[in-house]
Amino acid sequence: MNVRGATLFWRLAAGMTLVTVLAVLCGSFFLFVRFEGANENFREDTLLSFADATGRALEHRDNALLDSLLQRIRDLHGQYSIITESGNPLRNSTRESYGLMPADNTDKRYFVLPAHQGFSRLFGISLRLSSFKPPLFVQVAFPRGSIVFDSVLEEFVRDIAWIWIPFVLLLLATNVVIAKVALQPLSHAAQEAEAIEPASINTRLTEADLPSDVLVLVQSINKALARLQSGYLALERFSENIAHELRTPIAIMKARLAISDATLARELEDDIGSMERLVGQLIDRARVGGLHIEENDIVDLRKVASTVCTFLAPVIVAKGRLIEVINPPTAVEVRGVTDFLFRALRNLIENAVEHSPPGATVTVEVWNNGSIEVLDRGPGFPESKLDPALRKVERLTSDRSEGLGLGLSIVDETMAAHGGRLVLRNRPGGGGSALMSFPCLDAQNPRPAAIL
Repeated sequence: MNVRGATLFWRLAAGMTLVTVLAVLCGSFFLFVRFEGANENFREDTLLSFADATGRALEHRDNALLDSLLQRIRDLHGQYSIITESGNPLRNSTRESYGLMPADNTDKRYFVLPAHQGFSRLFGISLRLSSFKPPLFVQVAFPRGSIVFDSVLEEFVRDIAWIWIPFVLLLLATNVVIAKVALQPLSHAAQEAEAIEPASINTRLTEADLPSDVLVLVQSINKALARLQSGYLALERFSENIAHELRTPIAIMKARLAISDATLARELEDDIGSMERLVGQLIDRARVGGLHIEENDIVDLRKVASTVCTFLAPVIVAKGRLIEVINPPTAVEVRGVTDFLFRALRNLIENAVEHSPPGATVTVEVWNNGSIEVLDRGPGFPESKLDPALRKVERLTSDRSEGLGLGLSIVDETMAAHGGRLVLRNRPGGGGSALMSFPCLDAQNPRPAAIL
């Protein structure tokens, strides 16, 4: 995993996993060292107990006990030897004429024999019996794992290993859950931040019930949002003021051109009409930023469509295009503000008219599912305009091919403020479709999906 590019959650999870694995390895190493130490001590004590018991049986001349002990050693795959000071064996587990180790004056001596004669490596003890004159030596040796304590220890280690694995897995899962819970406030703040749009720039991240370190970050973000809102509103006010200032000279120019019979005057009137539309869009753009919808703001989409088409019909006919409205028989009500929906629909219709060929008909259809669709026979929309995410980024190109592209921006933000969305598509037979889709008023009885 690329830790530098990973999310904070996975960084914490990876870090806690690494710490857990290191702790497990250190714990396992510690247990191994401790078990090895205990193993060595336990082996020496066991060897000493066998040698000491054999020596006492010799001292008491208890041949039955001695034979029993020596048989026990053979049963455990061990070897024994009872030798004199000169090294002659009195009792031997093999037929050799020497003991396991040479006799010396050491009272107790531990030794290791390499593998030989079918025996694996042996761990043994040579015990000097000073009660005999001359002294005797009892030597006992066992392979690793044959002594009782080795078997018990190995079984214990196996049992611990089966417990250790689920314990480690449970510990890792617990670490992940703890990291997830600890980062929940950050995840919630990220979801709130992602929902902030230009139409809801006055929204702030929730600061209640946050840990102190996360609260500092959220407060900093809220302060940054406040500064952005101030700059955003200042820009909106500037655009609105400029637009209002331009209205007066544009109106004066239109009045002067209206009294002229020159052909150039008519061409200038068209150019000034486009400029007037741009000024209107600047004002609409500024007003959308302050849009607020109340619970009782209910709008009939049929009335909005009819009103806008009636308002634009003379201009559309004068440009050599036609417009039609298709309304359902019953009211189609949505929550919204009539004035803003009027401007949004007007932008879509004007855009469709501008890009429709002469004599073409622009269709405005209201659907029972709570949507308005504007259809034209123009060249369609560029691919970059069909994706809502790209439309947010690309504000330098026009709705279709030229201009500033404010129309779609106004409609997008108007629909976002109404909780709906603008869906653009290119029709198979040619032309474009712009669908304003609104949320359902009644959550218990949702409308069918919009026909695309």
